Amino acid sequence: EASSTSNPSNTSNTSTVFYAGSSYTEESWAEAVKAGAVSAAPSEPAESMAAQLSLGDLMAFSGPAPELINGRLAMLAFVSAFFAELSSGESVLKQWADEPTGVLLTFVLFSAASLIPMMNGANREAFGPFSPKAEELNGRAAMIGFAALLIVEGVRGGQALF
Repeated sequence: EASSTSNPSNTSNTSTVFYAGSSYTEESWAEAVKAGAVSAAPSEPAESMAAQLSLGDLMAFSGPAPELINGRLAMLAFVSAFFAELSSGESVLKQWADEPTGVLLTFVLFSAASLIPMMNGANREAFGPFSPKAEELNGRAAMIGFAALLIVEGVRGGQALF
């Protein structure tokens, strides 16, 4: 499914089309449709399409939710594990073993807080330096950082990094 949103930061009133995990300008979308690389956008406006997204659509492999939620959880996990390790000297796995219920409840809370606006059709818009692209990039960096933290602690035999 394709959706289209206006770009409020651009004064030329162009829009962006999001389709199968990629974004297109109006011109590149028209070229992709002509070339047959993508199917034409549905005739329904984006607002009505966003309201129709089900949990299955959001959580699909190419849906918007998995990377967003994983990125947000990775940012939370990396920052909290890093600073908790600095202050306590405990490894990530020891921190998790000390408080598994709190960690799981936090994951569930952040996942729900990310899914509910999507299911209600809320648009993710830039606010100063905080943009959806910046959030995506920071989430990806946090996923790599958290994985690296776990790998380094695993290589060190479960000892804390700091």
